Amino acid sequence: MIGGLRLLLLATATATAAATPVPDGHGHDASLDEASGAEIMQAVHERHQHHPHVYEEQVMVLQDRLGQRNTRRLRRFTRVEADGTVRFLLLFDAPEDLRGVALLAIREPSGATHQSFYLPALGPEFIESSERTNSDYLLGSDFTVEKLTGEVLEDHRYLRRRDERIEGERYFRIDVYAAAADPLRSSPLRAHYILRDSLFIARTDHYDDLGRVARRQTHHDLVSVGAGVWRPNLLRIDNLQDGHKSLLRIERRVFSADLVPAERFTAQWILSNQPPLPRIPSTVEEDS
Repeated sequence: MIGGLRLLLLATATATAAATPVPDGHGHDASLDEASGAEIMQAVHERHQHHPHVYEEQVMVLQDRLGQRNTRRLRRFTRVEADGTVRFLLLFDAPEDLRGVALLAIREPSGATHQSFYLPALGPEFIESSERTNSDYLLGSDFTVEKLTGEVLEDHRYLRRRDERIEGERYFRIDVYAAAADPLRSSPLRAHYILRDSLFIARTDHYDDLGRVARRQTHHDLVSVGAGVWRPNLLRIDNLQDGHKSLLRIERRVFSADLVPAERFTAQWILSNQPPLPRIPSTVEEDS
């Protein structure tokens, strides 16, 4: 599978458009022809909102500008509570130097995110991340919690731009701004490219403070999970400024509350199942 991922990464090295479109049986929704950006994003959310209980086994491939690759195996647990709270856990299984590393994040209904890392080599302590946890990059990748779990609609303003046609497919283009106006920034945070027929966000361009495209996120290998809802089995982010690429392949996905119980998203469960590594005694003799 790892070798196949490497070939896949090379095969998509020049990909700049969205994922390959797939029919969903709904067809074009004419009611959105004159819809605002916010209305389209609400429709996207209602169509593809997260299943409340998801377990995934994943492979992450990181490639630098020289073509050197780093491959990681991990498990992802996601649980959405009735009040809108999102619980998110990543557990790394390989390579050996990352085995047992965990990322635990909780996003409250308000959008506030609490995130901490657990590094078994440092003992039973959890390292709290900064208040900007939604946009903190994960262990050298271009992925963030927000990129993996989706944005909170209430935290953003949406401006619809002229629809675009890319490789024969029609897209809504929606520019995304922070809800509170920023006097130091006039450009959007990002732009979503949404397939008109399936209402699926197939591509997102993330902008830097100067309005340049810094990262391009695309979704590929879409699979139907019923009722016109689609999920990507391949996520890719191209860092257009430093040549870095991050690819995430989902090898197994299960929708099951049994696999993501609430107690799994706690420090106690992580420490019990991913115990700290034993300390290596020092061999350096101290001066008497």
